[in-house]
Amino acid sequence: MNTPLYDIIIIGAGASGLVCARECAKAGKKTLLLEKESLPARKILASGNGRCNLTNAQVNPTYYHGDAKLIAHTLQQFAFQDCLNYFSGLGVLTREEEQGRIFPTTGKSTAVSEALKLAVMESGAEIRTSAEVTQIKRGKFFSVLTRSKEMFLTHHVVLACGSCAFPQIGGSSSGYELARRLGHSIIPPRPALSALCIKETAFARLTGIRSQVRLTAFENGRILDQSEGEVLFTHYGLNGPAALNVSSSVSRALTHGEVSITLNFLPQISEPQTFLRQRLTTFGTRRPKDFFAGLLHENISNLLIDFTGSRKNIPMEKQTPNTLQRLLTTPTAWPITVTGIRPWNEAMAATGGVNTREINYNTFESLKCPGVYITGELLDVAGKSGGFNLHFAWASGWIAARSMTERK
Repeated sequence: MNTPLYDIIIIGAGASGLVCARECAKAGKKTLLLEKESLPARKILASGNGRCNLTNAQVNPTYYHGDAKLIAHTLQQFAFQDCLNYFSGLGVLTREEEQGRIFPTTGKSTAVSEALKLAVMESGAEIRTSAEVTQIKRGKFFSVLTRSKEMFLTHHVVLACGSCAFPQIGGSSSGYELARRLGHSIIPPRPALSALCIKETAFARLTGIRSQVRLTAFENGRILDQSEGEVLFTHYGLNGPAALNVSSSVSRALTHGEVSITLNFLPQISEPQTFLRQRLTTFGTRRPKDFFAGLLHENISNLLIDFTGSRKNIPMEKQTPNTLQRLLTTPTAWPITVTGIRPWNEAMAATGGVNTREINYNTFESLKCPGVYITGELLDVAGKSGGFNLHFAWASGWIAARSMTERK
């Protein structure tokens, strides 16, 4: 039996793979999409807590960690409005929520996943599930071999395999290995958009409490990253958007040792020390817990009193000078030590992956193995929480498809 020959084979039916397959087939290319899981788009279904935060009105390079040149080129070619237009063309209605987050109006990720799957099938692309690719060989054509011993030939291969994140719904290291065998170097992947484990066990007293903060991460005394938003205290440390949004930077820095962070519980106040000193003139006769009433959660105030060694029944103005200084400065720069990142099965993304210096910034074609394209989360690009990773995935799949279909 003759081995089937395709124009393009795409490995991985996630965000970038589905967009790429649809665009390639729509342009008249014989396209095969191979997915190792039994269902495509599983991570899309899980994204945004099942609502699919598919892009962000504020999308720009400052919301990403990774190769700034590649990210800038990508967002220039497939910007926010391009993304909205793309999904509108698929029949998906969207709405904007707080912080520029874009969701389908149905409030369910199936609106995005089903629209994409239908568009891929209607374009004429062939989809095969439960088809894990184990080997790619270079020759006159690329030979693609699956675990079930099926073999396909193709002119172009797209690695859209995703990362190690969320192994319970298909995340794995298989894509990194395929890329490595084709000559690429891999920056060791680490969990990103994952909660932070901290050394200070006393914070477990705050488990379940949410607070708006400005979180600043430091490495060797310099600011590593900063984020403002909600933090959720847990038995192991810090979760919530503010923690997740520094996790990529922190995850990388943890390879060199512990990372220090500070929490500012009064992020809305531009000059908090001036504000607190003025408050002291008005409420200096109050006990510490009463002084912070209306500013801090009661449990946070109690922890602050213990942390600073304050005498809880002594008025603020009667505390020792050193204790008073700690009471006024700690709420805006509470020091915490990060010891780790929560594991892969809790991570929504990955930092690390295929070295982007080995990728053509304009096309996503491999510089190590021409004819191979690498897209999405398999690359060493990590966006912050809020739809930025999905936007990059759609964009990279769309750009790779355009490159392959416009070739003479």
